[in-house]
Amino acid sequence: MPWLRWIEWFSGRPKGLLAPNMAITLVTLRIAPAAVSDEVSFYRSAEYQALLDWARIGRFILALASTDRDELTLLCVQSPEEMRAAIAELPLVAAGLATVDIRPAMSLRMDEDDYDVLQ
Repeated sequence: MPWLRWIEWFSGRPKGLLAPNMAITLVTLRIAPAAVSDEVSFYRSAEYQALLDWARIGRFILALASTDRDELTLLCVQSPEEMRAAIAELPLVAAGLATVDIRPAMSLRMDEDDYDVLQ
């Protein structure tokens, strides 16, 4: 699984199947606009189970739940095409997909000595 080689990818020196410019696919999931409450109730547990299965097999490496709307954003290491195919198996989910290389915008790690830089 690509996520097992996450550190190698971040180093910028990936080998084998990991391309140097491998992008992360951001997937935003929400309930399809045409879904009615009976459908949502019927499919809820199956779709939740599918997301748990995705986590188990490493389909995504981070999930972010929105606090102001019913959306879930996933950071996936699979291509948009692979994610579209997986999402198509979820009957009541609408999705937006984008690819991004997050390495140039990785989180900044600082200690107390660096704090003055932000002043």
